[in-house]
Amino acid sequence: MRDYISNSLKIMAASLLIGCVSTFETNAQNIGGLVVYPENVETLQDNPTNYDDPLINGNGINVPGAAETDNNFTPSEKDFQYGISAEVGFSSMSKYLNVPLSIGYKGISLTVAIPFYIQKKAKYSHGYVAAYGGLGDISAELSYKFQYPKIFDCISFTTSFPTGNKNRTVKGYIVPMGTGSFDYIFSNTFQYRHAYFRIYNNISYRLSGKCKRDLTMSVPYYDDANVLQTGQESINYITSNGNFLSCNTSFDYPVLNWMSLHAGFAVMNSSAGTIYHKHTYSWTDEINEFPTAKSNQDYTSIDVRAAIAFSYWGIDLMCVFAQPVYVKTENQNIKDSQKFNFYIKLSKKIF
Repeated sequence: MRDYISNSLKIMAASLLIGCVSTFETNAQNIGGLVVYPENVETLQDNPTNYDDPLINGNGINVPGAAETDNNFTPSEKDFQYGISAEVGFSSMSKYLNVPLSIGYKGISLTVAIPFYIQKKAKYSHGYVAAYGGLGDISAELSYKFQYPKIFDCISFTTSFPTGNKNRTVKGYIVPMGTGSFDYIFSNTFQYRHAYFRIYNNISYRLSGKCKRDLTMSVPYYDDANVLQTGQESINYITSNGNFLSCNTSFDYPVLNWMSLHAGFAVMNSSAGTIYHKHTYSWTDEINEFPTAKSNQDYTSIDVRAAIAFSYWGIDLMCVFAQPVYVKTENQNIKDSQKFNFYIKLSKKIF
């Protein structure tokens, strides 16, 4: 332990000595040849922007359009069905294109969704916002639908695969295209259709898996001969996002054949998530290990929602506006992000 403390003091002294000359060496990490700043992983755990992402938690902020509702209440004439849809979404944190491919037999269907981010943002603690694009996490959903004259219900189980680049980096900041883990979503969607109004409800639970990241940082140190050297510090992270429960309810009033108004609320709850990391050094056998601890993602929020939907030629245009009315969290970053928000989605069933 005495040697470890001595080495640590030497590292601190060396860092102060060459900090102005070699900022790149002392403040940058490397992921497979990409320069990354040390705060990345901790900040991503502290700013869970995935919960504002329609692709990751779409059920938490989504309401159905008129064409989508009509499709739900139109029984198929054939036992075997297949189809391709397309949707483009815009929110404060992302712009995306999503292409769901589905096959089904009677009430059972399998849908594979292939998302692509036109732009996705990540927030950092000092106010910087980084943005990039690329393939997101592909998901596979197995569902069973009940259809009655006035009632539609769908029970589904979804697996999200970590196909999005978890280490996508721009200007030294990680902008992950996915969660970096296998995640599982259980969901139930209910619609009641009356001649003059509709009621929609979705409740879903997302069980988050574990994400691994291995970082390497160049660090100056003094060897046994008191000569300044450059070594490497490796940091091995294992993180998980908080598990996420959402309940979204809305009342839909069809003003015209091609336009409807929606009003409702959403309740969302996230658990804390976890973070573990250990540090190893190229110049010593010392291992600095931090036990698994809670990260800072736990919160409960209630939003009131208003939306307007347009439908023409089978195309849905949804404009959703959300205003938080209650937020309970110890994380100031989450409190700051829980404010008036919007979401726009353009979707169509191609065939």
